[in-house]
Amino acid sequence: MIEAVAPYLAWMRAAAAQAEQAASQARAAAAAFETAFASVVPPPLIAANRAQLASLIAKNVYGQYGAAIAALEAQYAEMWAQDARAMYSYAGSSASAAQLTPYTPPPHITSPAAAATQSAAVTQAVATSAGAAQNTLSGLISELPSMLLGLASPISSALNAGA
Repeated sequence: MIEAVAPYLAWMRAAAAQAEQAASQARAAAAAFETAFASVVPPPLIAANRAQLASLIAKNVYGQYGAAIAALEAQYAEMWAQDARAMYSYAGSSASAAQLTPYTPPPHITSPAAAATQSAAVTQAVATSAGAAQNTLSGLISELPSMLLGLASPISSALNAGA
């Protein structure tokens, strides 16, 4: 029995090691996400930049806000570059963390023909026991009258002897 289960136990150990590796990679993917999330410019800061830009553009009738508009555009370009760096870094980190070794199916610890063999054995056992029981019952029924006569004979002999 131990010999039959040994390959399965080896597979279980290998699967446990693979699961541990997958968990490690999941932690790496989560860390990559946290790093990317911390690295990107917060959306409210970007929205404030764009709102301030829109306000300055609306008031820039004589071009007096040209330098401030250019500074906001440069700031926005830096935000864009920072977000792009963060996302490219995240894409690389998460891609490497997402590469998993596929699990191998467990080995068969029984013979593939075991079900058919067991079914045939059960069918034979049922047929044999049913046939044997029928033969035994048939024999008992055929012997029943002579047994009853045999049982009745000593009583009738004892009754006749006492009379």
